[in-house]
Amino acid sequence: MRKENGLTAIGLMFVLATIAGVVLIVLRIFPLYNEKLGIESALNSVVSQPDAANFTAKTAQKAFFKNIAVTNVNRFNKKNIKEHLVILKAKKKGEPKHLHFKYESNNKFFADIYLTLIFDKKFPLTGPVKSE
Repeated sequence: MRKENGLTAIGLMFVLATIAGVVLIVLRIFPLYNEKLGIESALNSVVSQPDAANFTAKTAQKAFFKNIAVTNVNRFNKKNIKEHLVILKAKKKGEPKHLHFKYESNNKFFADIYLTLIFDKKFPLTGPVKSE
């Protein structure tokens, strides 16, 4: 008798379980990553404005809201943005101020296991500085 080779039922179930596991991970990670990309894009737009070096926290927050409006990120509002977006003064004369943005986002993975994204970045505010 010839021995037949092929995929057994157990092998097929193993392949399907592996694919399902990968799909589950991707479906749970994608919203976090997509939100991060939208926020990072909005912040890059804020710091690339010509007068960004003169921004106060309030003007940076307004510019952030203008840029975040095109994304689907609804996490921030006028009350809680003060906790996440701040302007850090220059440490030495001649150095730029920095826009500091920090937030944490969670997404349930499975049962009591959560995926956490921690976003903590500083963006230099460059450009011509108005003399005071």
